[in-house]
Formats: sequence, structure tokens, C-alpha cells
Amino acid sequence: MRAALEYFSELNDSKKIAILGDMFELGDSSVMEHQNITKLACELKIDTIFCIGENFYNSKVPLNNVTFFESVKDFKNAIIPEVFNDKAILIKGSRGMALEQLLDWI
Repeated sequence: MRAALEYFSELNDSKKIAILGDMFELGDSSVMEHQNITKLACELKIDTIFCIGENFYNSKVPLNNVTFFESVKDFKNAIIPEVFNDKAILIKGSRGMALEQLLDWI
């Protein structure tokens, strides 16, 4: 996740949106690692960050350009697909999050 965010932030696109899904199998360090990734994403050149999943939602860090959603369904109900027009988009999360379902929606 860290490598993907760092690479994405260096792209020359004018507007960037990151959609981050829960990282599974982190054990006892799950809360801390989700908070660390959220903070890292905010420090990088990424305009908008959407964090999806129970782990991100339960480890919320109050930051300006981050919005948390408990599920993909909640995300899709709250965000209109047009938000992504003319933006570079990173979609990254554990396979179990099945974030590929967002591709047709966007």
C-alpha cells in the first residue's frame, strides 16, 4: 500500500484521488497500520482520499482530505461517479475488499 501511494503521488496528473480499501491480516497492528497509511496518504500529493472498510472506519484519523466509509455500499451511496471525471485514480486494498467492483461504477 505504501509503495503504491508513493508512486501514485509522483504522477504528473493535476488531480489525484486514492480509493483505499482495508488491509487484511495485519493482526494486532491493524489499527496502527491503517492510521499510518491514512496519515501517509495525506502527506503525499493526493487531493482526495477515500478509505473504505471496517478497519479504516474504526481507526479513523481526522484529516481534511480524507473521507471514511464503513463499506463499499456506503461509499457508492454517498459519492457520485462524476467526481472521478478527469482525475487520476488509485484503487488499492486487500483482495477480500473486491474493489474491482468500482471499475464499472466509475
